[in-house]
Amino acid sequence: MDIEAAIRSGKGPGYERWAKVFNLKQLSQAVIWLKEHGDMNYEDLQKKSDIATANFNALSVQIKELESQMTANGELQKQIVNYAKTRAVYVEYRKAGYSKKFRAAHETEILLHQAAKKHFDGLGITKLPSVKSLREEYAGLLEQKRKAYSSYKQARADMKELYNVRANVEHLLDIPTGREPQRETQKSRQ
Repeated sequence: MDIEAAIRSGKGPGYERWAKVFNLKQLSQAVIWLKEHGDMNYEDLQKKSDIATANFNALSVQIKELESQMTANGELQKQIVNYAKTRAVYVEYRKAGYSKKFRAAHETEILLHQAAKKHFDGLGITKLPSVKSLREEYAGLLEQKRKAYSSYKQARADMKELYNVRANVEHLLDIPTGREPQRETQKSRQ
């Protein structure tokens, strides 16, 4: 915690004392973590932190991809059901010679049928898959997402822990980070 900034913002001596104790506890936790994980040097900690971040980001991308596949699958199921429900009405509409009167009477069904057909054409589907197979595929995607999400939560926790340890080690060793030049610029302005 930046104690100086807190004092400038109007915090009192009690907050300053609490912040100092908090910072010491954070630093001691970082040192304990390093001892438990084999006294690694800063470069190893940095690599481990970068790997954890990359793993977290990869799992995030994987989950988003699975969600988009699930959405596409659900939309295809919906369009197949609409197509099947409205097919008979559309066949009658064609037999009636695309009559305006018939279309006015069955506007909703005809539009649903045409929208489903347009969706299939947009996907390049010539033979419709069965709804049962799509539901099985959806269930498989959902299971993959659940597994990926449990890994995602663990990766997020690992990444946060490593980030905190790394930030505390950088503070302890007085290693400049990307945020330091901004602080110096702000101090020079004041």
